[in-house]
Amino acid sequence: MKIAILLIMISSLFSSAALLANEETLSITDNDDNNEVYNLVVSVNDTTQTLKNLFKDTFVNGKKIRRDDLNALDLKTKDGVILEKRDNYNVLNLKSDNFDYDRGGKIIIDTLYNGITGERKTLDLELAKDKNSWKLFKNKVAVSKFHVKVNKVIVLGTVGIKTIILE
Repeated sequence: MKIAILLIMISSLFSSAALLANEETLSITDNDDNNEVYNLVVSVNDTTQTLKNLFKDTFVNGKKIRRDDLNALDLKTKDGVILEKRDNYNVLNLKSDNFDYDRGGKIIIDTLYNGITGERKTLDLELAKDKNSWKLFKNKVAVSKFHVKVNKVIVLGTVGIKTIILE
C-alpha cells in the first residue's frame, strides 16, 4: 500500500513538472527552393515565464518529420545555433552576444549569401516577451513568418540565401 501511494506521488510530481512548461512557436520559415518548412519553437516555464529549451521542428507537406533540440547556449559561440547546413557550409545560423533565459536578447540571423565567395549577410532581431508570450521583433514590430529567397547562379544553381522576407 505504501509503495502504491509513493508511486502515485512520484507519478503526479513528474506530471506536474511536465505541466509547468508550454511551447510557443517563435517563427515559421519557408523558402523558394524546396517544400520544407520549419518552426522555431521555445519551451517556456509556466511559473517563471523563462525560456527553457529551443527546438527546430521540420515539416514537409504539412507533416512534421523531425524535431531538433537546439542548445541556446550555442547562440554565444562563433558559429551560433546552426539551423541549416548544406555540404560543409553553415547556411543559416542564429547568434547572440547578450542572450538571457529571463529577458531574451538580440538575435542575429547570419546567412551565407554566396558559398563561392564566402560572403555572408546578417539580420538583427530582438527576442523578448510581450504581454502574453515570447516573440521575435524587428524594429519593435513582432515578426513570425520568414520567407527565404535563395541566391541562384546560372549553371551552379543555389549558392546561398539572397534575402529573408519578414512578416
